[in-house]
Amino acid sequence: MSEKVVLPKFDIPSESAHPVVKAVAIVGALLLVSMLILGGAIWKRRAAQLAAEQRRDALIAARVAEANAAIEAAKARVAEAAAKAAAAKAEAAAKIEAAKLAAAAAKAHSADGSNGALADASSGHRHGGHHGKGAKSKGKGGDTLAAKGSSSSDEKKSAAKGGRDNAAIDKLLAQFK
Repeated sequence: MSEKVVLPKFDIPSESAHPVVKAVAIVGALLLVSMLILGGAIWKRRAAQLAAEQRRDALIAARVAEANAAIEAAKARVAEAAAKAAAAKAEAAAKIEAAKLAAAAAKAHSADGSNGALADASSGHRHGGHHGKGAKSKGKGGDTLAAKGSSSSDEKKSAAKGGRDNAAIDKLLAQFK
């Protein structure tokens, strides 16, 4: 055996990695950790923004509902004021009508002292100038004389129902008796 055996040369790597590979692995790991931290921060910020938008929308809805309620309340107050004004206007018109009737009755009493019942009947009739056949008999559009004579008591009843003070009217009527 005289021949020599030549074995090929093998480079057996060492147990540790090359320092450049180690550096790349460390940089990659740091990049992965920083991306996770950044992603978590973005996720948390987005959740906070969504919550803030929901709170804002709820606040806007509450203010709109409050404004609508205030508008409805204002409309109700306006309607109530209009109703009160209409009631006051109707009451004033009724007072004026009662005063006109009392003045007409007083004028009729002073003009014709002997026939007071007939004067009351004509003043109690609301449609003046309609004293023809209908005023003395039961015609088509007329009432009996007795029914027209009781119109002054009807005026007192309607005035009492309206809640008005009849003292002034009673005083005027008492002066002419």
